[in-house]
Amino acid sequence: MASRPVTVHTSVRLRAVAVVVALLTLLTAMGPVTSARAQATATDPATDPSTTTTEGSVTVDPSAPAVAPTLPESGLDPLVTASPDELVARPVPGPRPEAPDLTAAGAVLFDPADQVVLAGVDPQVPRRMASTTKIMTLLLALEALADGSVAPELTVSPFAEEVDHAPGGASLDLEAGDVVPVEDLLAALLLRSGNGGAVALAEHIAGNETAFVSMMNARAVEMGLDDTTFVNSSGLTDDEAHHATPLDLALLGIEAMRYPSFAEWAGAASYDTGFFGVEENRNEMLTAYEGTIGIKTGFTTLAGECLVAAAERDGRILYAVVLGSDNRVADTSALFDHGFEDYARPTPLVAGDTPATYRWAAGEVPLQVAEDLARTVGAGATVETVTRLAPDASLPVASGTPLGEVVLVVDGEEVDRTPLLAAAAVQPSTDTAGAAVADTIRAFARLGEQRQAVAA
Repeated sequence: MASRPVTVHTSVRLRAVAVVVALLTLLTAMGPVTSARAQATATDPATDPSTTTTEGSVTVDPSAPAVAPTLPESGLDPLVTASPDELVARPVPGPRPEAPDLTAAGAVLFDPADQVVLAGVDPQVPRRMASTTKIMTLLLALEALADGSVAPELTVSPFAEEVDHAPGGASLDLEAGDVVPVEDLLAALLLRSGNGGAVALAEHIAGNETAFVSMMNARAVEMGLDDTTFVNSSGLTDDEAHHATPLDLALLGIEAMRYPSFAEWAGAASYDTGFFGVEENRNEMLTAYEGTIGIKTGFTTLAGECLVAAAERDGRILYAVVLGSDNRVADTSALFDHGFEDYARPTPLVAGDTPATYRWAAGEVPLQVAEDLARTVGAGATVETVTRLAPDASLPVASGTPLGEVVLVVDGEEVDRTPLLAAAAVQPSTDTAGAAVADTIRAFARLGEQRQAVAA
């Protein structure tokens, strides 16, 4: 499936201008490193614009605007092809249950199966996102590893060490000169959220953090996350320009969870990260809410408690995001309870099922469902299937020929349908006269619909 075209809206252009201005301001201000705060210091100690320095293993010119490397190829077709505006506007069939009260300033509950928003608090309003930023950092690193554009090990730079040891920030106890397997660092970064680890990855992939941030923003645009902007790789910043909407973060989390290693790390309450040993996951939801399978926490004083989470129950997976929460565990748990208890996803048929048979005088053929027939609906909805057959399909019929359809009806509205395909080929009868009369009678009978109730 091809990626959908990216429409550059006015807001995106304005955001891009703002980012360029911010980057130029940062580059102009670069001087001696005087603070341990990762997001408040320049990455280079030189004051002479003509001087070059080495960050990790890449020599860069601090006076030149950062040029980000080409984005790595993900090798995966996008799962979500609609824009956030389209996703929010999609209706959910059946009754619409009342959403829970939350402390979060921004939130969303997203169902990826139907790509619909089930609940939200200003789901498209950008807010500070703290360390949930690292989902994008990890995604770019995994994509770079997958396409072979980066080495499997990195060397920690002095700047990455300084960021990692910043007072009050999450740390992986990195030391300059450490040679670290990238996958070990990724696992530790997701579980323990060390800020220096994010910088080390940024330098390894793009040469310096500024160039990596350009990659982050380019990837956000590519994904259609028009209300997301990054100013660093870790999320430790007081810059209001570093923000995302709850819905954008849900879509970002869905993309990252497509990588088996990311999903494994995100869903582990503790994990042996190799170089860093066994790390405990900071995501409290993994032990507080049954069925949680990830993803990433975040917190700063300005951002409040933040969480991008995913949970699975009875074969359904939902994503919840809370930003600016007073209690991210309680808020996220309430959202998941709402999604799993107040909504259902009846699936009366799955691809390959044979719910009907098509008959002629010459023979008969089972009809196979082409794809799953399912839809997320509000609890209490009346759900049924309607089977319709083509009245007068003539022979011969090749395998795979559409001979009807099954429609999913919710509260009287047709909301989904799947073709019924011939499971085998059928040849015409040699007794053409007798067959014609019999098939005419069958064609009349096929004009009727077959309805069947479905438990919601």
